[in-house]
Amino acid sequence: MTIMTWTPSLDVGVSKMNDEHQGLLKLMNDLHDAHQAGKRGFEVLKILDALGAATVKHFADEEVYMESVNYPKLKTHKLIHQDLLKKFGTFSEAIHAKNGEIGDDFFTFLKLWLSAHIKGIDMEYSPSHLAQTAPKKFA
Repeated sequence: MTIMTWTPSLDVGVSKMNDEHQGLLKLMNDLHDAHQAGKRGFEVLKILDALGAATVKHFADEEVYMESVNYPKLKTHKLIHQDLLKKFGTFSEAIHAKNGEIGDDFFTFLKLWLSAHIKGIDMEYSPSHLAQTAPKKFA
């Protein structure tokens, strides 16, 4: 059972970011599947750590992209990334301390993070959104 499925509503219009979002979603689903199958220990922690590393890389890549398009809310977006990484780190430490035992609250966090973050603030850096919000020039 998947935690979340990729749909066109998650498409931010930037291929690299879409690919990375899909990769994060796959790791989240892999982690959820392992949890549902009753797995613990190394196997779960390996997926959790891969998700953490992919998230750090994705946020860095996303920030580079936003800088390259002069995204006006970059500073705020970076702060949101820092907050998400802090929350993820707190969950990760607890899961490591329990040898891969994951509570449902972690999956609630992941689902909310992915859907709200992508459908909300990530959509704001999409080329179509930026084009609509750019100041109009008068001749």
